[in-house]
Amino acid sequence: MSDTNEIDSIIEELKQDAIPTTKTTNKEIELKEKVNDENVGDYIYKKSSELVESTLGAVQSLKDNVLTGSDPKEIAALSQLINAATKALDQLNKINLQNKQAKNNVELKKMEIESSLKNNKLPQTTNVLIATRDEIMSQLFDKTPKKSNNIDLIEGEFEKSEE
Repeated sequence: MSDTNEIDSIIEELKQDAIPTTKTTNKEIELKEKVNDENVGDYIYKKSSELVESTLGAVQSLKDNVLTGSDPKEIAALSQLINAATKALDQLNKINLQNKQAKNNVELKKMEIESSLKNNKLPQTTNVLIATRDEIMSQLFDKTPKKSNNIDLIEGEFEKSEE
């Protein structure tokens, strides 16, 4: 009778130490989250973080068992698991840095555009030139202009003067 009690207690301990497994079907996964162009980034972040967390949890739970045993396959498996977790964290960090760089580039471009718009404002001119096409062409080509009447603006009134 004591053998069956020991076996039952061992089985009970193993059940308590066992990692719970959840079986989900493809339909349940589709119902949970549908991936589209708008939420693919969030989906990748969420699933990657879940994967990293589960990998780190597995490393912690397997570490004690592997360190007490001397099976080379278990040691190799643990080292590969640690390596995979490290690579996953590195990739997430790279994605995070790329996103921050992209946001900084957008802000920098906005600032450049704003400053170029402020610097390129033309000053308001109040000088008005009234001339014929022939007069402008003659001034451009340094020809002496024909004698014409000049119009001067004096205190808001037009005044004709002859030269």
